[in-house]
Amino acid sequence: MLWDDAEANSAAPISATRPGHAARPLADAGPSAGLRIDRALREFISTRVEAKRHPKTSRVWGQAWDQVIGEVSEACQTAPRASDLGAFVRARATLEIELDADRRRAVILPDDLERRLTAALKAVDESVGELRLANAPGTMAPVPRLDGELVLRAPLSPMIVSSPFGVRADPFSGQRRFHAGADFDAPEGSNVYAAASGLVVYAGTQGGYGKQVIVDHGDGVRTHYSHLVEIFVQPMQALEEGEPVGAVGSTGRSTGPHLHFAVTNFDGEFLDPIALLDVPYTTIAEQVKSGGKSRHALTVRKRGDTVEILSAK
Repeated sequence: MLWDDAEANSAAPISATRPGHAARPLADAGPSAGLRIDRALREFISTRVEAKRHPKTSRVWGQAWDQVIGEVSEACQTAPRASDLGAFVRARATLEIELDADRRRAVILPDDLERRLTAALKAVDESVGELRLANAPGTMAPVPRLDGELVLRAPLSPMIVSSPFGVRADPFSGQRRFHAGADFDAPEGSNVYAAASGLVVYAGTQGGYGKQVIVDHGDGVRTHYSHLVEIFVQPMQALEEGEPVGAVGSTGRSTGPHLHFAVTNFDGEFLDPIALLDVPYTTIAEQVKSGGKSRHALTVRKRGDTVEILSAK
């Protein structure tokens, strides 16, 4: 395992329709997820080397596991970046290999360690899945933007935000995980519209995201539309803003009909999609990435635990 290179590469519902909305502070104000994981792995291995002076019944073995599992789990609550992928892969390989070594040596470990490790590795796999969403197999290289300022529009109207961008309790496991997009509730079959003009770079099935479409808007900015019941477009198809790309569904890892909408940039980073709507991308993208805010007046109607956007004031 090589970590030196990796070191160098170092809520309440909210909503918007046409206007933007106050961006949530991002969960990764400190080191990236990948950097945190690699630091945890180095410390884990170092501790285990020192622990060889202790008997197999010593608490030091379990304490090292407790620390690395906790730190990996916390790192998975940070928005993943393309550059983090290697660290996630190293985490899975390292922890599985080291657990197998402890089993063979009959090291005495906490009774619930395997359960907690399984949960942590599942979070690692989910983060890898997010990064695969950012660059799904078969997607083409980013194209330059040639037709003026990029402004992203709402992919649904009205938009009912059921799960915003940021850390949340996973609807299946209940564990705290980073949600790298925004979920919009809508009846199954509702049209989903292209947020801006662009080129379809992926249209197909993508694991837990079910049927999904990825549109490249130029300069590496891409919008992702997931859990569709039907896809209306094909790769290499040019789209205009507002053209239907598919229909709302519940395919993949989903609890009911909704659209998972995500925005990624050239660096493979996920940005709060709601905060970017109806604002020239170049004027707000860096602010959104760093957790800044952009406020707009909205007319809203509360519906249970969600907020429906009716119009801009």
